Amino acid sequence: MKRKHLMLVTAIAITANAMAGFPSLSTDLSPTMGGGYTNVIAIPVDDPEVDAIAGALFKPDGAGPFPAVIYLSGSAGINSRLDRALQRALIDHLLSRGVATLIVDPFTPRNEPNGVSDKLNPSAGPQYYDRGARDALAAVKLLRARPDIDPQRVFLQGYSYGATSSIHAVDRKSATASLGQIAGVIAFYPLCHPQLDPSVPTLVLIGSNDELTPAAPCQDIKEKSNLEVVVYPGATHAFAVPGLLEGDFFGHHMAYDRHAARDAQERADVFMSAHMTAPKPGI
Repeated sequence: MKRKHLMLVTAIAITANAMAGFPSLSTDLSPTMGGGYTNVIAIPVDDPEVDAIAGALFKPDGAGPFPAVIYLSGSAGINSRLDRALQRALIDHLLSRGVATLIVDPFTPRNEPNGVSDKLNPSAGPQYYDRGARDALAAVKLLRARPDIDPQRVFLQGYSYGATSSIHAVDRKSATASLGQIAGVIAFYPLCHPQLDPSVPTLVLIGSNDELTPAAPCQDIKEKSNLEVVVYPGATHAFAVPGLLEGDFFGHHMAYDRHAARDAQERADVFMSAHMTAPKPGI
């Protein structure tokens, strides 16, 4: 009897040691998310490389349904101290207005913790913007299915790469375009192109001294329907990022502009208030 007991204990020990070399099994299927967020939800995506990207949802008090803004970061992702400051400021601002915020991390679940800034060259860039557009639409689909979110009042708010992905998501000429699912787009310093044809109201906020995503291509198409372009004299790329000290980043001059950032957020608030009703497909 003692021998059988000893054999059983030994077998359990061997099995435990063997299993120590393998990842632990978990019922938590949420993807890994950067930025220090713990309230992570999975955003399923149509991507052969990954089943889902990550999001963190912040809602006002009450049951809702709430209007919502989907935050899409620049190409460096959500991990940096400066981007976290921008996220926190936006979450607090929108919560004070009764609006939910979904912070999206498309990079960490794809093992791209530092983003894709080094991949946005003329040849590879378009495929990443298309991927970003699909990610944005996946986030929209997730929110529209939630009972605590008003499906008629979901907005995209993107910065740089996130802004470019957002306008791709609503461009009638894009393969990823989605009509009638998004109330509007707020795009901080996106990369505009002459064929851009937004299917929903779109507000572009950009600096005249932006060296990374120049204002001129956006100004050239400002007469397009559903498109409003605001250019801030003297402002650079990333002018809305709190605490960004003047300097060169990625080979381009950038600086936080308090006046431009404040005016841009005020315009974004007015834009959202004006487009809180359901968009009509195809307009």
